[in-house]
Amino acid sequence: MDDLQLFMYLYMYELELYLNKHSEKVINISFQSDEANTDRPLKELLKDVIEKECNKIKELRSTKKIEFLETDDNIQKYPIGKEIMLAKIERVYLPEEIPLEAKEKFKLRKKSVSTNPDLCLAININGIIEFETVELKSTKKDAIPGSSIKQISPDEWVIFVRHKKDRAEIITGQYLHAINTKMQFPDRGPRPQVSFGELQKWNDSHRQYEESIMTYRPSKEESIKQELLTDWQNVLAKRWTKIVMDTSNCENESWFNNNLRKFILIFLSEYDKKTSHEKDEYKEQLKKTIK
Repeated sequence: MDDLQLFMYLYMYELELYLNKHSEKVINISFQSDEANTDRPLKELLKDVIEKECNKIKELRSTKKIEFLETDDNIQKYPIGKEIMLAKIERVYLPEEIPLEAKEKFKLRKKSVSTNPDLCLAININGIIEFETVELKSTKKDAIPGSSIKQISPDEWVIFVRHKKDRAEIITGQYLHAINTKMQFPDRGPRPQVSFGELQKWNDSHRQYEESIMTYRPSKEESIKQELLTDWQNVLAKRWTKIVMDTSNCENESWFNNNLRKFILIFLSEYDKKTSHEKDEYKEQLKKTIK
């Protein structure tokens, strides 16, 4: 893990602490414009706060190291050197301000479809300007549709705001840990839900800061979320199979579950008419059509 990644782990926690101490800044901005939700004022506020008030590690300057517990016997330990403590965010770019140099680096780095991020941080670390992207999410309740699955980078950093009229809560983390594995039936590209509470729960259980040491522990759910991002069609297929195989409790279910059972009965009726050879041939042909 390089200095830039270690800086982001430490800095995003620092930013979370700072924003919650000054949450009145978030309360006072507008999240609506002409009856439509907009995060433009939030982007502009965060740009201003990060550039002028929270552009380096201050509160967590005593941090000695960051630990990643992969298993009980496997702990990756990274000391926090002066290069990280001296790193500074020189500028925050809004989507339309991002320089071409940064966009080119994002394309090389991201395995997902490249889009303009909500914020782009220009970080001076070791005398070199590095760029990091940050996604913003805001909600009045908890879970909301996330980005299109083709655009998601699991390790991308997220600032998640839960706001009401008189208070606001802010939490930071990586996109993967905000996903709650729920996904609406896709009309185009699926958009897995992201949840303030999910990210908060992950941070409470798997992120710890004690005695100047930051520790991260993996969760069992991570493999499920990774599968959702890498092969969402397989995840949906397994869920649908579970629905049609379980006939014990079918009351008060969605219309889709009911329709799915009707579909499988019609399908089985047609499938059962085939000979054994035709069934094998059909399955092989079906596999070839899957993309």
